[in-house]
Amino acid sequence: MLMPILSIIANIMYFVVLNMNIYTDRAMMPTGEVREWHRSPITRLSIADQSFLTYLQIILAAVSVITSVLILFGVRSRMIRTIQLVSVIGSTIVFIIIMIVTSDLHAKYA
Repeated sequence: MLMPILSIIANIMYFVVLNMNIYTDRAMMPTGEVREWHRSPITRLSIADQSFLTYLQIILAAVSVITSVLILFGVRSRMIRTIQLVSVIGSTIVFIIIMIVTSDLHAKYA
């Protein structure tokens, strides 16, 4: 009974972290000044045209939350528990991949 609650909390925390402005991008402007932006990992992924990772995270988190709610409401199917476990693990792996990819992204400004 604890695993579904933890998976819901984990997926909420993943989206909170993915929407926090934790990165600072700097670029030299044509006028010679340096411009600075504070961006979230999701924003950096969309700038780098890698938003498929965001969609993958959303899909896995949705499956995880839906199956967790089903388990909390009393569905005791082994298949639902397996899907829930796989989606939680997948969501965690994609979150880690997003954080690694966005830390190494450098937006190109033309």
